[in-house]
Amino acid sequence: MSIGRASVVALAAMVLGLLPATGAAAAPIMFQAENATISGGAVASDHSGYTGTGFVDYNSAAGSYVQFATSTGIAGSMYIGFRYANGSATNRPMDITVNGVLVARNLAFGSTTSWDVWQSTALSVSVLAGPIVIRATAATGAGGPNLDSLTFEIRPIPPSGATGGASARP
Repeated sequence: MSIGRASVVALAAMVLGLLPATGAAAAPIMFQAENATISGGAVASDHSGYTGTGFVDYNSAAGSYVQFATSTGIAGSMYIGFRYANGSATNRPMDITVNGVLVARNLAFGSTTSWDVWQSTALSVSVLAGPIVIRATAATGAGGPNLDSLTFEIRPIPPSGATGGASARP
């Protein structure tokens, strides 16, 4: 029996939890912000509590962004969680796009009381199978918060006529 390279790669990805088995929800995947595409910010490690090797410190300018790229083999509801710190007293809102489409304008990244205190904010959007590009862009001149990571999970759209079904995470 011969197994093609694509089948071996797909099987390995399922075993590692990168792709879901047919009809199953994909396991949550975490991306470190310091490994993403960064425009108008810098990788830093001068505050405690981050995961990975650092975090992204946004410049104090509107339009700076961190962009994550991945792909999925299923369509469904995508939960996107951002882990961040905001030691300022004010909200540092960001515009979130998925594949170039604005899905959240001025998503709140409220104060965490210290640059060493991390918390999460999240949203859910519907996506099609294929490439996914998620961009978090600072919406004000204060810039964005310190961004540690992005976590996403996709729950598939149930087949038509199926009972039950997937639900998006809050």
